[in-house]
Amino acid sequence: MIVQKEVRQHLVLPFEATVKLGIIKDKETRAAYVYALRCNKWTLQSLANAMGLTRERIRQIESSAQPSLVISILANPGEFPMPSVPLEDVEVKDVHVPILPSKETLARLLELQPLAQKVRYDHKQYRAEAEEYSALIWKAHTVEKVTLYRLAKSLGVTHGALRFRLARYGYIQHKGKSTCYTPVKSANRVSQ
Repeated sequence: MIVQKEVRQHLVLPFEATVKLGIIKDKETRAAYVYALRCNKWTLQSLANAMGLTRERIRQIESSAQPSLVISILANPGEFPMPSVPLEDVEVKDVHVPILPSKETLARLLELQPLAQKVRYDHKQYRAEAEEYSALIWKAHTVEKVTLYRLAKSLGVTHGALRFRLARYGYIQHKGKSTCYTPVKSANRVSQ
């Protein structure tokens, strides 16, 4: 996607504004005009180049401007030209927005999590909650297309813990030699 953005480097103040800055003899009026140009997003460097001064001197001139004069200059664009900063086309890359689990799924996962984490090996207590928790993780990952990393961040665990749970409950196959990834025995499962 292409958008237009203000040019912020190597700005050159247009000729009519440069001429006007050279013509103004009154210091207060010149300070107010410099302030007005700065309000119009012209850089210190572009004004310094136009006036043959340093950026610091332009900043000092700008700081001495009287607000009432600045307002009158901004209100009179015919006498004091107010050029706008040029625009350039900039290509904006698509920003990746992470997919999060639905509110209902996340609420249920957070409700089941403390109970599911209490289940060890062959304990029957909270086994149904642990299996529902694992099934919801799998649903969020496959149906809602949430990455395990993003899901783990939402639940406050590591994505490795979620992979371990999915392997233990038979949703994914672990290809390593670790025995801790052995699926839960059928006799210990609530649903077959």
